[in-house]
Amino acid sequence: MPETLTQDAREIIERATAGATHRGSSQVTATDVLRATLQLPGSLADNEIRALGVDPKAVEAQVPSDGDPRSSPALGQLLVNAGREAQVLGHYQVDSIHLLLALLYSDSPATSAALQKAGLSLYDLRSHLQTGSKAALRDYSKPPPDKALRRRPWPSLRGVVSVSPFFLGLVGVTAAAGALLWTDVLPRYVPVWTLAFVIGGWVISLCIHEFGHAVVAYLGGDRSVVGAGYLSLNPLRYQNMMMSLILPIIFLLLGGIALPGGAVYINHSALRTRAWSSAVSLAGPVGTLLCGLLIAAVFTFAGSGSLITVDNESFFSALAALGFFMALAVILNMLPVPGLDGFGIIRPWLPYSIQYSAMRFATVGVYGVFIALWFVAPVRTAFFHAVFQLTALANIDPTLVSLGLLNMRFF
Repeated sequence: MPETLTQDAREIIERATAGATHRGSSQVTATDVLRATLQLPGSLADNEIRALGVDPKAVEAQVPSDGDPRSSPALGQLLVNAGREAQVLGHYQVDSIHLLLALLYSDSPATSAALQKAGLSLYDLRSHLQTGSKAALRDYSKPPPDKALRRRPWPSLRGVVSVSPFFLGLVGVTAAAGALLWTDVLPRYVPVWTLAFVIGGWVISLCIHEFGHAVVAYLGGDRSVVGAGYLSLNPLRYQNMMMSLILPIIFLLLGGIALPGGAVYINHSALRTRAWSSAVSLAGPVGTLLCGLLIAAVFTFAGSGSLITVDNESFFSALAALGFFMALAVILNMLPVPGLDGFGIIRPWLPYSIQYSAMRFATVGVYGVFIALWFVAPVRTAFFHAVFQLTALANIDPTLVSLGLLNMRFF
């Protein structure tokens, strides 16, 4: 059953409620709804009435001045009937036309009698809407009258997206470390503040990366991400804490290469199309890229205004190191290797046999990439050359990147 009302339907209900209040009644009757429907020009109901050769004013003249609440369905039941009409017509929202059709039901004798006296019937109205839509589809010069209602609306994110206290605390710690680096009040602890700033910023970007996967999955049809807590920006809700947070941070400290990080389970079978499945995989790197673009904007502004000085060099070197990791993560995740997002983008378009075989070796593929980056010099050189090319586009000085990475190694 459609759960949302169009703007026209909402306005009709509001007008009907106001009309009931005006005559001193606490119950909205079907005649209130009909009168409000007829007083809304330009709506789909108004257009359909006129298309059938009926004057809305003629209909209004047949409406009783005060409908008997005992012979009128409750407003809730009227909306249920309107929802049934929307479902029958293949519409995803309840509109004025569905309210008009519901007013022709036999359980609303006052309104159905008034509409029938004016020359409208449930069959004629429903048939004209359906055949008119088909005729309009054959005539490409004009869209069908119910085209907007046949388009699946975006699900609302209200009430399903939240920000966890853990994430807010992480942002606070990162901001505090950045402030200490900027002011340079405790220079002997610069390595500690740098480590806290970079690790904190990296985990924040990881949360945004995984949130990107989850929110697009939700929009695409997978509602399970809400119950799993993936839309709360809380890394503690990820499936595997060791693979999600602990190992990526250890790898970051040891070699400057972070594992892909957080893992959210997406039910791809619940997604509407293959395109949505690809979009889910792409959304993660896009989230990381947005974090990188924010850092790039800071360096572009600071470079143009010569804001980088000796006093705040520790801050900008830490930010440069963080920007370096963002560029690294974007390139790494976009590799078309099973287990990485780059392969996830193309996976839905491959034959199922190839998909199944590739996903069986996803873990091997990911670790194979890291082994190649550590032990195969040509691969490592080409990869980091691409990373530094990307940071150069972001106006990040490689000298600051090197200084930031050096400041992270205080033990």
